[in-house]
Amino acid sequence: MKKLFPFAFALVILTLNLSKIYAQTYPLVSIHDLQYVDDQSLSQTNAMDSSVIYAGDTVQIEGVVTFDPCAYGQSTTGSRVGTFLAQPNDSGAWSGIHVLIDPGTIGYGSGPAAVQQLSDDVLFHDNFVYGNTVKATGILSNFSNNTQLVLLPVQSVVTSISNPVPGPHVLSIDTFEISDGQGGQIFQPLTGEKYEGTYVEFQNVRIVDVSVTSGGARINWSLQDNFGNKIKVRDMSGWVRNDTSDNFCTSSGSYTVMPFDTPIVNSVLAFVRGVIIEYKTTSGPYEYWLAPLTLNDIGPTTYVGPTVISTTLSQPIPNTTQSQTVTALITDDQSVASAVLYYTVGLSGTVFTSTAMTNIGGNNWQATIPATGPDSTYIKYWIKATDNQGYYTNTPDSLGTNSYYLILNSGITSLTQLNINPLGYFNSPYINETITNMNAPATVVSTTSLYDEGRVFIQDAQIPWSGIALKGPGIYNLIRGERINITKGKVIEDFGVTTLDSVTFTILDTLPEITPIMTVPMDSVIAGLYNYTEKYESMLLGYDTVYVVSLNPDAPSNFGEWAVYESVFPVGQLRCDDESNDIGATFNTDSLILNQQLDYIYGILTRAHGNWKLLPRNLDDIAGFHTVFISTNDLITENKWIIYPNPACSELTVSCKQLTGDAEIQLFDASGRMIMNRKSDSKNTLLNIQLLSAGTYFIRINDGSGVMNAKVIKM
Repeated sequence: MKKLFPFAFALVILTLNLSKIYAQTYPLVSIHDLQYVDDQSLSQTNAMDSSVIYAGDTVQIEGVVTFDPCAYGQSTTGSRVGTFLAQPNDSGAWSGIHVLIDPGTIGYGSGPAAVQQLSDDVLFHDNFVYGNTVKATGILSNFSNNTQLVLLPVQSVVTSISNPVPGPHVLSIDTFEISDGQGGQIFQPLTGEKYEGTYVEFQNVRIVDVSVTSGGARINWSLQDNFGNKIKVRDMSGWVRNDTSDNFCTSSGSYTVMPFDTPIVNSVLAFVRGVIIEYKTTSGPYEYWLAPLTLNDIGPTTYVGPTVISTTLSQPIPNTTQSQTVTALITDDQSVASAVLYYTVGLSGTVFTSTAMTNIGGNNWQATIPATGPDSTYIKYWIKATDNQGYYTNTPDSLGTNSYYLILNSGITSLTQLNINPLGYFNSPYINETITNMNAPATVVSTTSLYDEGRVFIQDAQIPWSGIALKGPGIYNLIRGERINITKGKVIEDFGVTTLDSVTFTILDTLPEITPIMTVPMDSVIAGLYNYTEKYESMLLGYDTVYVVSLNPDAPSNFGEWAVYESVFPVGQLRCDDESNDIGATFNTDSLILNQQLDYIYGILTRAHGNWKLLPRNLDDIAGFHTVFISTNDLITENKWIIYPNPACSELTVSCKQLTGDAEIQLFDASGRMIMNRKSDSKNTLLNIQLLSAGTYFIRINDGSGVMNAKVIKM
């Protein structure tokens, strides 16, 4: 169909009066028609909202405001504010939509001031009042596959006031997500997409997966039914957050009342209501989430069953002759009457054998799974705990989701076995377990030495899943290339990075250093695709011929990171971290130039703060930069010394923008032996290094007002 107003055109309008440009009339399209996607398209595109016929068009819509935008809390920077509209005479399917004031998306400026200006042009604050039916103009787009209408600077019109707001549609969680029985949820676009943006209700659901982040400001939690089907809760409303992001209607502080109490794990609620949102985290799948709008959307607690706080296994990795004793710490607000352990063979098993657990003192309950075979068999298990009132809890659920162990007669013989999660999760299946039956060889690729990354990483091979971080005593004297054999260690997730802590090992040999893997697609790493990130976590990767596309991806803050891409026209950016002992916190500003070509960059792949990034181990892992050095005593802050190229093959230029006298330039080898001493009064001094052996050297420059030291590489 012909596009009525291309989305791209809006982005280039910077100085014109947008209100005049958009003053024409656009067709009035129902919310149903804006949202509708046929089943064939849903099956083919996995519910990509670009399949909707009006994607990218400018349209008018009319709907009832179902959420007070003053309570919108999704933008921590104040860059947008939103609400939801429901189709008048709401019929459920295809009847709701997310509506936004988002000036940055339409080229209308950015920040709170631009939000306020666009709101004034739209009369958003005045007209988008809960219960009003309004008519507004915007561009149909999507974010993370969630359809949304981005409003344009055209005055909205109230067509009626104080209308009854459509009530929730009572549905089941499996309309949107279905447990795969092995720890994951299966996205259900054929049944769920029609309710995106619509107000729904789930009844008799249990609170699970509760965690508190951002210093208590945000609470992650999910809802689960009795069959293990689970949906995550999205904190779009300020009523379910503990920050001040819902400040559109206030001069300061939060519009809603704080705090929002952390939900109680295993509480069964009579109902939970909210709007269905489609969302994708950085590296996760597309999922449906539920966004409660007010505190009234969270129903009363029907009951709180016992809580299984933790479980421990007597044998993290048993062999076929060893039984497995499962010990559980179970608490209740009154008393635990009984506990039953259920287990089955295989990750896809659904027929469970039960055995009663015995209270062994206090809150500890125990039962034993008999020795099972054959070798390399998974055993899946779960616990049903019942209190003295007959209320019960299935932990993690009645399918044993992500609760299993593996029988291995040989124990752990490779890092790959420690890393691979058969269910596709990020965490190692042995998290928090101390493995004693292990003989896992690996080569040291990074150390804590002065001119290295600062952390110890080891790698078994150049195949996926073969790298891991080390932590704890006894590892600080390791050197690159040493081949070690690990016989014991505790598996932890250190800020999301699988790590072996408190390891016992022996040094086997010293081998040539492992070379970087040069074949992992950069775009796939940037996108956080599981097969190209998690599989290569803690492994040495490399890329030839890259360009610096950002000197500070964290602006306006500066944490020393920079970003590269494979061309100067980036469609993404791969972050690089200054964590190395050798690189320094100012490398991004004193050694790099925007769009500068680097001959290569190597580094350990890791994840931090939601981003996958490279950790160059030292300056040797970066080719093509030059470093600017400033006097260490700040007496010649105007005189920036530049040493280039670095690395160099035959000649090295030492340059100073303003030199008022003689400078002494000394070159030392890695042992500290002086091999060159020059005095120069020239702003550009050429050093012939053609006959020097390849390796690391150090330059010392003294111009009488300060001393500068730099590391250079001879190739």
